[in-house]
Amino acid sequence: MKSFLIGIGTMLILVGCAPNFSTREEVIEDSISEETPQETAIIPSSRVSEQEYQVLLPYRLSESRGVILNQVANRLDITEIENGLRRHSTDVFDPETHFFQEGQRIGSSELYSWLERYSESTDRGLNPEVTDRNELETDEIIDEERDNPRYLSHILEQNYLVRTDENVVQLGGMSLAIIMKSNYRFQTEIGGPYYYKDIDEDEMLEQVDSITSEVIQRIRAKDGLQEVPIMVAIYREAARDGLVPGNYVMKTTVQGGSSSVGSWEPIDEEYVLFPSSSGRDKDPDLAATIEEFTSDIADFFPNYVGVIGEGFYEGDQLRKLTLEIPIQFRGKAETIGFTQYVYGLIMDGFQPHYDLEINIKSNDRQESLIVREAGAEEPIIHIYDR
Repeated sequence: MKSFLIGIGTMLILVGCAPNFSTREEVIEDSISEETPQETAIIPSSRVSEQEYQVLLPYRLSESRGVILNQVANRLDITEIENGLRRHSTDVFDPETHFFQEGQRIGSSELYSWLERYSESTDRGLNPEVTDRNELETDEIIDEERDNPRYLSHILEQNYLVRTDENVVQLGGMSLAIIMKSNYRFQTEIGGPYYYKDIDEDEMLEQVDSITSEVIQRIRAKDGLQEVPIMVAIYREAARDGLVPGNYVMKTTVQGGSSSVGSWEPIDEEYVLFPSSSGRDKDPDLAATIEEFTSDIADFFPNYVGVIGEGFYEGDQLRKLTLEIPIQFRGKAETIGFTQYVYGLIMDGFQPHYDLEINIKSNDRQESLIVREAGAEEPIIHIYDR
């Protein structure tokens, strides 16, 4: 797939450069245990931004890779869980001194056992114990499941490495996302109908301390993790069919040498859908701007489907707005003309104090992209050529 950039007026053009591996640094990655050998790792000479972590090469996949796909129903949540945990980790593990690595200490089979219901025989599951189904009628199973839902969906691990004076990188911190359900779906038998239980936030939060404390105890029991600081963030999932992700609700840090979960720091952030009643309630001015934007597009191209927006807020402050415009084009010139028209609407209608991203798509294929960082005077436009 090829892409090219077009400029309008005094628009800034960013030119990406491939990493210069001629100036790369090699370090020794410390072994996880005495049974695993040390390996040579490469520190890339380039960095995406000051807010992003450098990643050591070769890239190491998580030991529990793929589990999240089976545990979290809404795919929008998966992206936010991973990116959001990394974002919140920057408050504890400085990107200037730490390198990012996917989680290496919780394996897939172990994680699956943690996500099961508790039973005396295994003593591993972190979800509530229930009565053996063989002893219950169908109505009793439904009541039992609704009274004791599986609150915990998933645990995501991220590792943060630091460099020592001996040119060795070793684990300097760990972040854990504890992902909790907002809605529990279950069956009384395989192939049977689904039943549901909504879980309000207060009920969800009542489970957090016991789950987190047990997770920390299990982490501390692993070789070499007794002194590693652990940042824990609690994520509340969106509905299965939600059009925006859920959000992190609170976080805490367990210092090295400690197994005690202290006080929680609330996280005031959320994703808001536009157009929607919640969007109008949250930010009536932005809702009106998007409605006018949508109307102006309809004047130019009346057959388009509509604009779908997602606003990311920290408190009442909009940090990023993402808009998707699905539309059917008949030629490349039409794509360019439409993108230029949208560019003009952005310059006239949208405030510059938040990040803005507009994805123009045709038949679920990306046709063009408009991006403006907060505070920038001009957006950047990408037109995709296939």
